[in-house]
Amino acid sequence: MTITRIDVDDEALAEAMRMLGTSSAEDAVNTALRDHVARVERIEALEKPRPAGS
Repeated sequence: MTITRIDVDDEALAEAMRMLGTSSAEDAVNTALRDHVARVERIEALEKPRPAGS
């Protein structure tokens, strides 16, 4: 795991922690990143052209 120092909006972080049910900033950020990547991957999969007759 890489250690990265960033400035984060405290209110947004607190709200994300509440919504995600996490107890640490690290868990909130990692969970939010994984959720976002999974969401974009699902959208991209739905937007892929399907072969005719499928």
